[in-house]
Amino acid sequence: MVIEGNSDIVVRCEYKSDALNQSAQWLTFRNGFVLVLQSSVMALYKDEQSIYDPLGNGLKAMVDIPEAFTLHEGDNGFVASYSAGFVGLADDKAILITPNDIQLFKNKTDALHNRDEIARLALT
Repeated sequence: MVIEGNSDIVVRCEYKSDALNQSAQWLTFRNGFVLVLQSSVMALYKDEQSIYDPLGNGLKAMVDIPEAFTLHEGDNGFVASYSAGFVGLADDKAILITPNDIQLFKNKTDALHNRDEIARLALT
């Protein structure tokens, strides 16, 4: 399922769920990078083809989400909305995409104030 949104950074948001694999949300950035969200992991790939590489070529960064803060799915997956560098998640968590990092926060207020970060993917 593809979620509609308006973003300068995210050009496509797709939810993938099947019986064999863990559910995942793919956010494709304007530069071709793909952020993959699963309940306990965030991973950034250089492009969509890199996701399928068994040797992990093209994996730019990966971080485990602590068990106490795992992501929970809504009706359309993990992502509820996105705009510019902000991604609102179905369970009220938020992701900020900046030139240097992708950060996961407990809620949008924490993201706004850049406090109590849960996880970070460094882009540099």
